[in-house]
Amino acid sequence: MRAILASERAQELDVDALAIPVAPGLAPDAGLQELDAACGGLLRTLLTAGEHRGRLFEILPAPVSGIGARRLLLYGVGAARDLDGWRLREAHHELVRAARGYGFRRLGLLATAPLGPDSLAGAVEGCVMGGWEQRSRQTAPPERGQVDELHLAGFGAGREAEVVAAVQLGEATNRAREWTNQPPNELTPAAFAEVARQVAQRAGLEVEVLGPDELAAGGYNLLLGVGRGSRNPPRLIRLRHRGAEGAPTLALIGKGITFDTGGISLKPPEHMSRMRGDLAGAAAVLAAIEVIAARRLPLDAMAVVAAAENMPGNDAQRPGDVVRSAGGKTVEIVNTDSEGRLVLADALTYAIRSGATHLIDLATLTGGAKYIGGHVFTPVVATDDGLWEQLRRAGELAGDRLHRLPLFADHRILLRSEVADLRNSEYGEANTVMGGLFIGEFSEGRPWAHLDIASTSWNTNTQLTTVIRGPNGVGARTCVRLAELMSGIGR
Repeated sequence: MRAILASERAQELDVDALAIPVAPGLAPDAGLQELDAACGGLLRTLLTAGEHRGRLFEILPAPVSGIGARRLLLYGVGAARDLDGWRLREAHHELVRAARGYGFRRLGLLATAPLGPDSLAGAVEGCVMGGWEQRSRQTAPPERGQVDELHLAGFGAGREAEVVAAVQLGEATNRAREWTNQPPNELTPAAFAEVARQVAQRAGLEVEVLGPDELAAGGYNLLLGVGRGSRNPPRLIRLRHRGAEGAPTLALIGKGITFDTGGISLKPPEHMSRMRGDLAGAAAVLAAIEVIAARRLPLDAMAVVAAAENMPGNDAQRPGDVVRSAGGKTVEIVNTDSEGRLVLADALTYAIRSGATHLIDLATLTGGAKYIGGHVFTPVVATDDGLWEQLRRAGELAGDRLHRLPLFADHRILLRSEVADLRNSEYGEANTVMGGLFIGEFSEGRPWAHLDIASTSWNTNTQLTTVIRGPNGVGARTCVRLAELMSGIGR
C-alpha cells in the first residue's frame, strides 16, 4: 500500500471512497462541518438518523456527490475514551478490510475527531495491516481486492517521514503474521533458518545459524532435548545489527516452536492445528530486527530465534529426564509440553555469549496468560525497573498493551526440584509468573523482561468481537520502538 500525505482538502481528493471516523457522542469539528457542507449535509443526515452509531468495527458506505470521492465510508472507532493505540490500529485494520471487500483501490482518510495529529502512525499502521490476508493459500479467487493508495487528509504537512516509518512498521507486522500463519509442513526449523538468512540478506545483517552439531558442541542441551523427537532437528539463529560501538546491546529473543504437539506430554487433539502459531515470538523479533537495520538505529541489537519442533518420536525426551543447560544449570523435565521456557533458556545463554547486555524475550508460553489478560493485553515479567519503563513506553507507542506482573521471593521457591537445580513445570500456581521466572534464571543478572504473548498473538475467541481474529503480529512494533528508545531516537 502506498500512503500519501495529501495537500488537498478532503473534499478535493480523487478517491474511490473517503473514510470518516465516527465515535458516539462527538460533535462534528470544523473540518467535518466543511466536508458536510460540500456534500450537501449527507454526513449530518446519516449521523442524526442513527444510521451509524460509531461502534468499533461498524462500517457504512454511502454514495455521495459534490466532492471528489465517489463514496463516503463511515467507520466506527468506539467511545473516544477507549481509543488507545491498540483500538486505533484495529479500527483502521477493519476499515481497510471493508474497503477491500467493496473493491475500493484508492482510499482517502480524514483526520477528524476523534482522530488527531497524534493518530497518524497508528492509523497508517492499522491500514497497512488491513491489507494482509490469512487465506493466502486458498486456490479460489480472493474475496477481497487490495487498497493500492491511501490518501491522508488533515494530518498536517511535512510528516512524510512519519508516514514512511508507519508503513514500514505495518508491513513488518504483516510479515510476522504471515510467518505465524505458515503451515508447519512448510516452516520447519531448517526452513525458518532460511527465512532468517533471507531477512539478513535484505537488511545487511550478520547471520549465524547453529545446527545440531554446533548446538551439541555449545552445550545447548535444552534446545536439543525439545527437538529430539522430531526428524526436523532444531536451529539456533542469530541476526545482528551493529549500530554503535560500546553501547548497550539489545537482544530480542523469540520462541520459535514451528509446531508443538506437547511431546510425550501430548496435547489434546482439539485445536492442535493452531500450534503452528507457537513461533509468534520468533516471528516478531525477526520482523523487528529487519526494521531496526533498515532505520540504521545507533544501537547494537540482535534477534535470536530458538527454532524446534516438539514431537513425541522414538527419541523424544521424557518427563523425569534431567538435562544440563548451556548455562550450566540442571533442569528436571517434569512436563515436555513446557518446552518454550527450555529453548528460551538456552537462547538467553547464546545471546549473552554473543555480547547481549539487555534481554527481551517474546513467547507464546503459558495457557495461563489468557486467564490474566485474555486476548486483550500481554502479561510481562521483568526484573529491571528501567528496562520495564522503556518497554512500557515502547508498547504505548506501538499500540501493544503490556501489563507488568508483580514478583516476590516466594515465587522462586516453586522453581525448586528435588533432583536438579530447577524444574520446568507443575508449580501448582502462578503459572504465567513461574514460566517467566524460569527463563529469568538464565539472564545472569542482566536487565531482562519476558512477554507472554500466548493469548495476544492470536485471537481465537469468537465472542470477543472487538479484537481482530487470527494472528496479529503482536510485539514486532514494540521491539522496534524499544530499540528506538534505547538508541535515544524515540520519545
